[in-house]
Amino acid sequence: MRLEHEEYKHFKMAALFSLSIAGVLALFVAIYGKDRSFLMINGHYSTQADYFFNYVTFLGEWILWVPLFLYALFYKRDFILPVLAALAICTLLTHLGKRVIFAGTPRPLVLLKDVARAVPILKHNSYINSFPSGHTSTAFTTALLLSFIVRRKFAVFFFPVIAFLVGYSRVYLAQHFVTDVLAGSLIGLVSAYAALLIHNRILKKKRQQQREASPQDV
Repeated sequence: MRLEHEEYKHFKMAALFSLSIAGVLALFVAIYGKDRSFLMINGHYSTQADYFFNYVTFLGEWILWVPLFLYALFYKRDFILPVLAALAICTLLTHLGKRVIFAGTPRPLVLLKDVARAVPILKHNSYINSFPSGHTSTAFTTALLLSFIVRRKFAVFFFPVIAFLVGYSRVYLAQHFVTDVLAGSLIGLVSAYAALLIHNRILKKKRQQQREASPQDV
């Protein structure tokens, strides 16, 4: 099924841009490999970057869904379903990977403990369930939904770039490999797209019912 209505234009552009980001990440890993691609990011650091990415990484927390849901609830109720659907799909796919299919996968601080840099100001480090990156999947799902809700040209690039920075922060902070971030970005794409397919289907049905009812009202 395709999203053909004009209201999905900005989402489709943002999704294409996000897919391009995922493609660059895939190429990066293909060229340098899992370990080296991680070290190239984690190994280039500064005190300022430590603080910056320590804050940026919180943009991938689940709490980000709360204002998005409240906005949909009070201002655009038609968006409640896609927000909830995207949240459910994103959570399901991420936890299926982390807790079932790839349960217990070691993180960089375990696999590369002799060379990976733990950021001193980070209060909590994780050591298992590396694949995929939950912060990244949440960030990209949210970014794509926001591009659909906001529907402005800046949203097409701004929100996916923020999501990319969240993914980058996970590698910089030694919490994930680039492969984990790549998988998270793809989960975000799938989650948002699937949620909007549901929204599109319901919207079409609603409009069809309105068209069928209109002759009777005349």
